[in-house]
Amino acid sequence: MGSRGQTARPVPADQLLLPLAGRESSPELSTPFEQGDPHANEGYKSVAYELARDFSGRQLDTVVVPTSRADLLAGIGRGFRELAAAGPIGREPRLVAAETAAAAPFTAALRPPDRADQERTRVTGGPTVAFSLGEERPCWQGLDALWRSGGTAVAVDDEAIMAGHRRPAAGLLLEPSSAVASAVVRAQARTSGGLVVAIGTATGLKGLVG
Repeated sequence: MGSRGQTARPVPADQLLLPLAGRESSPELSTPFEQGDPHANEGYKSVAYELARDFSGRQLDTVVVPTSRADLLAGIGRGFRELAAAGPIGREPRLVAAETAAAAPFTAALRPPDRADQERTRVTGGPTVAFSLGEERPCWQGLDALWRSGGTAVAVDDEAIMAGHRRPAAGLLLEPSSAVASAVVRAQARTSGGLVVAIGTATGLKGLVG
């Protein structure tokens, strides 16, 4: 930087984050834009960067993400938007929120065409083998990621989830909450006609202990 006559200055950590949507929370609306730790949410963009690197020269059509509060889904969406704007990829892939049918607020939310109705969706959850998934309301950050990418949400029942859990994907044993994506991706791969990727978030080995 010095050879170009440029200087560096320290920047507070909170200024490194992208500006949030500025939306206010309301009891009638879906949960606020940011749910988890904002630094972690920004870090999830790296998943998009790695996918673009690993599939360099190939157009990703669809990315299926296990979804609850949509931190990971939203972060991946932001990463792909940045890549598309900067030029390394031609366009953003479509995002799909993979949910358990026992509590699938995004799947329910996307049924009505009006976005205001989608934001006000609320479901009643039930027990599921995908114990780390399931919310009563769709987080706005997830809806935003799906809207921007032209994506959708798909819910699968416990039988399909456990089939994905017992059928290792690419040699990886996934926990049920992660296998929901592999259960969804099979149908997506048959209908998309393009390259479809499922995100795995946790190993299934811990469920075999004992």
